[in-house]
Amino acid sequence: MAMLARWAAVVVRRPWWVLGVAFLLAAVAGTATSGLTGRLEQGGYEVPGSESVRAADLAGEALKDRRSDALAVYTVPRGRSVDEPEIVDAVQAALRELPPSDVAATTGWWEQPTLRSADGRTGVVSIRLRADERSEQLSAWHEVEQRLRGDDARGAAHGVDGLTLRFSGWAPLGAEVNGQTEADLVRAEMVSFPVLLVLLVVVFGGLVAAGLPLVVGAVGIVGALGVLWILSGITEVSVFAMNVVTLLGLGLAIDYGLFVVSRFREELRRRTAARAEANGAGPSRATRREVAEAVTIAMRTAGRTVLVSGLTVAAALSGLLVFPHGFLRSIGMGGIAAVVVAAIAALTVLPALLTLLGSRVDALAFRRQRPETSEAPADERGWGRVGRAVMRRPAIVTVVVVGALVLVGTPFLRAEFADFDASVLPKDNEVRLATEHVREQLPAVATDGAQVVLVGRDGQAPDEAVVQAFAAQVAEVPGVTGVAPAGASGDVVVLAVQVEDDPQGGPPRETVTKLRDLPEPRGVDVLVGGSTAALMDSLDAIGSRLPWMVAVLAGAVLVLLFLAFGSIIVPVKAVLLSALSLTASFGAVIWIFQDGHLAGPLGVEPGPIEPSLPVLMLAVLFGLSTDYELFLLSRIAEGVRAGQTPKDAVVRGLRHTGGLITAAALLLAVVVGAFASSGLQFMKLLGIGMLIAIAVDATIVRGLLVPAILALLGRAAWWAPRPLARLAASVSLEPDQSPRPTGAGVSEMPEPVGPHQGSES
Repeated sequence: MAMLARWAAVVVRRPWWVLGVAFLLAAVAGTATSGLTGRLEQGGYEVPGSESVRAADLAGEALKDRRSDALAVYTVPRGRSVDEPEIVDAVQAALRELPPSDVAATTGWWEQPTLRSADGRTGVVSIRLRADERSEQLSAWHEVEQRLRGDDARGAAHGVDGLTLRFSGWAPLGAEVNGQTEADLVRAEMVSFPVLLVLLVVVFGGLVAAGLPLVVGAVGIVGALGVLWILSGITEVSVFAMNVVTLLGLGLAIDYGLFVVSRFREELRRRTAARAEANGAGPSRATRREVAEAVTIAMRTAGRTVLVSGLTVAAALSGLLVFPHGFLRSIGMGGIAAVVVAAIAALTVLPALLTLLGSRVDALAFRRQRPETSEAPADERGWGRVGRAVMRRPAIVTVVVVGALVLVGTPFLRAEFADFDASVLPKDNEVRLATEHVREQLPAVATDGAQVVLVGRDGQAPDEAVVQAFAAQVAEVPGVTGVAPAGASGDVVVLAVQVEDDPQGGPPRETVTKLRDLPEPRGVDVLVGGSTAALMDSLDAIGSRLPWMVAVLAGAVLVLLFLAFGSIIVPVKAVLLSALSLTASFGAVIWIFQDGHLAGPLGVEPGPIEPSLPVLMLAVLFGLSTDYELFLLSRIAEGVRAGQTPKDAVVRGLRHTGGLITAAALLLAVVVGAFASSGLQFMKLLGIGMLIAIAVDATIVRGLLVPAILALLGRAAWWAPRPLARLAASVSLEPDQSPRPTGAGVSEMPEPVGPHQGSES
């Protein structure tokens, strides 16, 4: 592309200026993001404007003086009671020491009987923080928790033997999730960078070349987190966006660096070898002109692939923006920022470093690199041999692979969903244990039930007789185990409803549906909220917006790949194969995380999954799978443009890119694997799901299925009508000449182009 060639000329002339600006911006971003976690939000899973959200807002306003931000859960051994004067006095003394600037009110079990378990061994103190903003509440909660825990080395709460203290509620859960998120990031960086360096050294055969993608990766992470810091000041950003941004920023930046550095070294070796052969001399260091030419060609070829890839992955992530969930929208925006920054870093920092290094890019090498010759047999080794085998039976390969992927994807048909709660934490986490204990021993305190909110239409509170009559109707609904008044304010009355079974399961959803179907009393609006209702509203919103997401995602990818290759068949094939690959990945995730297969070795806790996870995986993995498709097709397209038969072009393209795609997938798998070991079930599922998808896509799909289908399609794969062909050429996302037949017929091919035009990685 002419644009990239002009930019390469700028970088070659002013490499120090480019590096100076890039590292200055990275330093500013790194400084700004030091306190990023405190600016991020825990929520965003609810649907703004839905019935459950409106019910929660009205109930929160009506019960604001009774709001509970945290629960201090005290337990004693069997044979003792939390009502013992020693225990009550110790707890009350500890509560008096809490800072009034942070704590608005506390209510203990000695004041409210519902805060004491039936056996008397558990007592709860409800804590309402003074701050209203969640970020401020989290900051205040750290101080409150430290005050209550104290520093008793024996582990006895407030110095009372046998008394244990754990915490439940929103603020403790948020603090634990934040802490786990930060720990995951640190571990990912500490584990992945050394492993990535070793793998890159093996791939490149030298230490200097191996370090360049890591530099780009580091700049990509810092830059993406800097953009996330800016976004957090404008809109709500989920704390999990930080993990996803780091994963994408590091993984893609390293992949992009791998392809650009590989192409630069290939071009530089070719030029120095040609000069040495012409002069009858031995190998020598590249001249400044040769370095500049190699940088320019690398930017026009691998750089073009990086640019189109970045646009494609960003377009796939933009599909998340159609959902109303703040969680999905924030990850979409953060992911787009990560991809764009990774591509920019690869197209700025990397060519500047390559210009300065020149032949020294091969310094500290332990393996001699030799220029490849076009006369080498395409099937002499590795992926070339695989490609030649596929060409002999492309129809059989297609049927077998498609059948296997569809079969693996069938478990997704029985997927079950649950909302975000304390179950995302590890089994032995104290906050999760306390939450489960409260749910079992004090069901009236747990927040898992339903809320029925009655609002008077005339601005007056509903008549007491009307409320009692409606409460009686609610109590008769199958699945309801208890109804109690929770409070009232102005024209709002709130009823707390207990439901049987798991609040997120099927029977409670039926109960909520029946509650919503109850006829409203005259002059009263009824809203049903609670965790089950919120899950139902979320599933409805996802189901209604999913077709729009698919349209945005597939449409953007179809357009970009058409402009990149000038074909209408290749983009359609890419979308269909990516969907097939993702189906298999979704099925494997359900098989593991819901059905419990391999749960022990993987450290997985079987159960329903959060409904937004498949949507997030769809956007991320669709972009990544199209990314690998782009790398492979670019080299195959070069062969077709050079006049090779379709099968030869596929075999040679697979031979040239198969190893690099495998290496790129392995490097990305290392990054993803660091997050797959997360203590949060949410991130573990995303990480393992991505590992499966990457493995399937980089081997079975790109190594077998894509070559087989291209062999079956032949030259028709590159066909486009003449008007569309001219449009693609005018936009200039494709190389100088397209690898397709014209609209007149599949036999008409453009003249072969030079050996470097449009070549990739």
